[in-house]
Amino acid sequence: MVRAYYDAINAHHYRTAWNLGGKQFSPTYGSFVAAFAGTAHDRLQVLRVSGPTVAVRLEATQTSGAVKVYSGTYQVSGGVITGASMRQVGLSPPSRTPSSSPGGFVHPGAFCSSVGATGFTDRGTPMVCSLRAGDDYARWRHR
Repeated sequence: MVRAYYDAINAHHYRTAWNLGGKQFSPTYGSFVAAFAGTAHDRLQVLRVSGPTVAVRLEATQTSGAVKVYSGTYQVSGGVITGASMRQVGLSPPSRTPSSSPGGFVHPGAFCSSVGATGFTDRGTPMVCSLRAGDDYARWRHR
């Protein structure tokens, strides 16, 4: 259930994420969606499941390229997330090099260094490193 929640968030299917339990974390759907405005991609690692409790580690890559690391638990009941206890445990500054996970994937919105370089997200979406008017640094964007 927690994986499905983050899969929906990463796909920008916020209504699905809201229905999977997002409404537990925000008073309105609009404020729930707005909370992800600075997030380019979330990478979830499920550490263990014990009954209704799911222990996780989360890396939230920001549109700035910084990565916020969280640790904690989610509570699941009746097919939805009913609560969470998460705290930020780390932060890495933006990188000036291509942002990729250990699997070699790039993250939409993350900084990149070689304009014109191409890559793929962990979902197979083709990306290109580009610089737009007003940008100080190149970023990974959809082709």
